[in-house]
Amino acid sequence: MGEILDIAEALWKGEKDTTSYHPFGPPSGIEKIAHETWFYKGFANTIIRRTEEGLVIVDPSGFLDAQAKFDAVKSVMEPRLNTAIFTHGHVDHVFGISNYMEFAQSKGWPRPKVIAHQSMLNRFQRYRETSTWNGIINGRQFLGKTADIGWPLDYHTPDIIYNDRLSINVGGVNVLLRHARGETDDHTWVFFTDTGVLCTGDLFIYAIPNAGNPQKVQRYAHEWSVALREMAALNPEVLAPGHGFPILGVERVKQALEDTASFLEDIHEQTLVHMNRGASLDTVIHTVKAPDDLVTKPYLRPVYDETEFIVRNIWRLYGGWYDGTPSHLKPAPEKEQAQEIVSLAGGIEKLLKRADELLAAGEMRMACHLADWAYGAEPHNPNVREMVRRVYTTRAEAESSTMAIGIFRSRAGEMEDDP
Repeated sequence: MGEILDIAEALWKGEKDTTSYHPFGPPSGIEKIAHETWFYKGFANTIIRRTEEGLVIVDPSGFLDAQAKFDAVKSVMEPRLNTAIFTHGHVDHVFGISNYMEFAQSKGWPRPKVIAHQSMLNRFQRYRETSTWNGIINGRQFLGKTADIGWPLDYHTPDIIYNDRLSINVGGVNVLLRHARGETDDHTWVFFTDTGVLCTGDLFIYAIPNAGNPQKVQRYAHEWSVALREMAALNPEVLAPGHGFPILGVERVKQALEDTASFLEDIHEQTLVHMNRGASLDTVIHTVKAPDDLVTKPYLRPVYDETEFIVRNIWRLYGGWYDGTPSHLKPAPEKEQAQEIVSLAGGIEKLLKRADELLAAGEMRMACHLADWAYGAEPHNPNVREMVRRVYTTRAEAESSTMAIGIFRSRAGEMEDDP
């Protein structure tokens, strides 16, 4: 086996972990994972199936690594693309087509086709309308700083769009496409019937599912779990995820899919039980807990998303934005709230002193509240800015999920800029 498959085996056995080998992190490279099938491990993954009529490629590349992936494919086979399948419209999955188009044109080959779910067209339009916003939130999420990292405006319009399910045959290879709302509303999972290779897109990412992301649009935990069980029922032999490392072997793949489905089902059910009792969001997010027997699995660690965020997303789906606390319905401006709290505390220094005590005691949630109140009241005060920087730096270092770390680091970094 090569490096990618060696790490995959070590992860499954618990000899390595996804803190050190994050699903979005290195190493990158291309390796054969099944008959005529190659897997490119990158920030997001690409799956390549060679047929007599050209390649079927699932998620050709992101907008930042198109050339690298094309070169990798070209290094092991002729890059004659017949059909590309976009599993969903996230920008780390739907680029790279132009490389294959240009190569096909230079060889006089037929123009490759792209297949995607019909909802992807609306996603691309939304991305164009909110490009600056998406640049900002992804800067926070992945770079830990509040800055517009740039967001693409041009997307390849799929040649074939489908609604619920589609079967295609390319060079004698049968490929099943199934729609499922999960991380996105436009998700497709792909199954190659002859090899048993399952391409999940981001419905499986070798971590707790990205079902909560605080800065992104609605996710669909229950429908996601249903899709995972449908995949497991096909008895796939290889799981090629949208991020992270592949899983080989029918029993392992089935376990990973069913465990992930059970995780989402459990969180979903717990959340609905409390909502149906009339609980507030505050009660729900501090009561629902992930199943202990599942979060210890090597493919269900909270290294990207986390349970608390998933609970909030389920609440948003069923309960809207009102959280059950009446004063939050039409609140006073946060600046005025902060000034009132500072006044009641007896001055900004007392608030900072207490924040420092809480931080030293490891009470970081409450320390963050006090730091935010102090900043809200006196955002230009250098002592306040230093406390905020210290609190959120410490908080980020204590977190496990990419999303929490990125947001907290961004806040700390803002304090180093000129006020």
